[in-house]
Amino acid sequence: MARGRHRSEQVSRRSAVERVAATRSSRRSRAIAPWVVVAIVLATVVSGTTFGYLWVTASCGGSPVELSIAASPDQAPVVESLAEKWQDDAPEIDGRCAEISVRAVQSAEVANSLTTNWKADSDEPRIDVWMPDSSIWVQSAAARTEIAEMVSNKPTLIAKSPVVMALPKPMAEALGWPDKVISWAELAKARVAGTTWARYQHADWGPLKIGIGDPRASFAALGTLLSVADADGNNAVAEAELGNALVLSRASTVTDVTADAFIAKMRQVTSEGALKDAGPFPATEAQVAAYDNAKPKVPLVAVNPLEGTVFADYQYLVLKADWVDSVRQQVAAEFLKYLQGDESRKAYGAAGFRDPQLSTQYAVGLDTELGMGQTAEAARELPEPKSVTQTVGYWTALQRRANLLAVIDSSGSMAEPAPDGSGTRMQVVQQACLRADALFHPESSVGSWRFSTNLDGDKDYEEMVPIGPVGGQLPDGTPRRDALDASVYRDLQPEGSTGLYDTLLAAYKFMQENWLGDNRLNLLVLMTDGKNEDPDGISQQELIQQLRATANPDKPIQVLIIGYGPDTDLVELKTITNAVGGNAYPARTGADIEKVFLATLIGRES
Repeated sequence: MARGRHRSEQVSRRSAVERVAATRSSRRSRAIAPWVVVAIVLATVVSGTTFGYLWVTASCGGSPVELSIAASPDQAPVVESLAEKWQDDAPEIDGRCAEISVRAVQSAEVANSLTTNWKADSDEPRIDVWMPDSSIWVQSAAARTEIAEMVSNKPTLIAKSPVVMALPKPMAEALGWPDKVISWAELAKARVAGTTWARYQHADWGPLKIGIGDPRASFAALGTLLSVADADGNNAVAEAELGNALVLSRASTVTDVTADAFIAKMRQVTSEGALKDAGPFPATEAQVAAYDNAKPKVPLVAVNPLEGTVFADYQYLVLKADWVDSVRQQVAAEFLKYLQGDESRKAYGAAGFRDPQLSTQYAVGLDTELGMGQTAEAARELPEPKSVTQTVGYWTALQRRANLLAVIDSSGSMAEPAPDGSGTRMQVVQQACLRADALFHPESSVGSWRFSTNLDGDKDYEEMVPIGPVGGQLPDGTPRRDALDASVYRDLQPEGSTGLYDTLLAAYKFMQENWLGDNRLNLLVLMTDGKNEDPDGISQQELIQQLRATANPDKPIQVLIIGYGPDTDLVELKTITNAVGGNAYPARTGADIEKVFLATLIGRES
């Protein structure tokens, strides 16, 4: 409840109200002078208008009307404080006391958990008004068919705050701030390249670290991801620009989900020399201001990155739900009026928020010496909804842990021209493999085989790189990702025929023996440009029978066969994959191959 230091007083007041309507606490009795009450009543009578909301001191009776608000954590303290002040003036609706409870809830959590089936006896808290940190979460909730009507009321904009790069001041200065504009993309590339702070004369800080957060849960993270991905700033993310998201994903080394979590860690930093676990992270200007206003040992600066910034737009949305009756709607409407007044604007400003017009006239909580309060010239729009969905889906895929064996056709026909004329079939597959390798999270397990005929005695297949964590090392110390990339050109030399059936069966059995749990995607991907050409091997019928006999429902393995080129029989390949769960896809270009990998990681059909 938004009662703060008055909590015990208000609890006793509620009990008194419920016992005797005329019994009031001292806080209610001092709320409004009698002549103000008379003036309001007279105005109401003269105008002939009936108001449900009256400022009175002695007629409040019955059980209070409680309005339940779910607000994003960064603004929740402000909303709670304002709700308490509003209640100090004894608001009433149709003679009943009006009270407000405020809960701090991540906006993405509300967007994902809203339900039309809430019941009064439920353990889940009720939500009457939702105050997210961005309209994008309202759009996300509206995308759920059963919730669309629930969030269809027009929201009201309460405040704004730019998404900035939050950076410990000593680190920002080491990077050249404020004279130099700092870029997320440049920092991400430096991190991927293994850059350390020694490059900036601070070896004691160790490797360069970057925290992005989870764009599915944090608007600051989402806004940063979209700004970096949409490199040309045209409010759309083209497929060619998704590589920017890849670099940002691979550069993110700090696993906290939200800016609140990053800031909580910063509060534990006691000196400039204790920054080895710190680094830049996305946050709103208001969040940085709240941190700095507490006078920490190491302040944060709000850097406007080269990529520009999007604004968090804080909304006030009354839900269309059965439990939000006309009385609660009146309470919500009256509290909204209060939130739009000067007192509330000043309260938001003191906490570091800008007003809906982006003005900083009330924002006394912004320290310009720490990069705050700059003009909104670098503001940019969010990309179109389709691009947002695509980019978040791509990011999601990049975070997914997999257990993958890639089995690649190296038969002689792979030396023939590619269908799109961009080189030989093998050259196109090699390049696609290198790009696909970058999609996999460092904690994913990846290994590779090649196959044709009689590669290892009478076996049609041969291991190129043993399966293991892609971010780890081989026994000789070679990074596995480097080994995977090197083997693509070293080992994939076209020769022999296509020993498809024996290879697929052996690979499937291998994956059953090396299956991994922990919600990993166990995946067998085989790329081929032709049909089975091993007369001494098993038949298609024998292959299907043995695959079914080997399959274990407790150890599901997704089998994908990519048929590359005009000589593949897609019907035959689908017959095989259907036997154990999976699919077969045609591919004419290297981009087609990459799309299959990406679609599989995201969890949808290519």
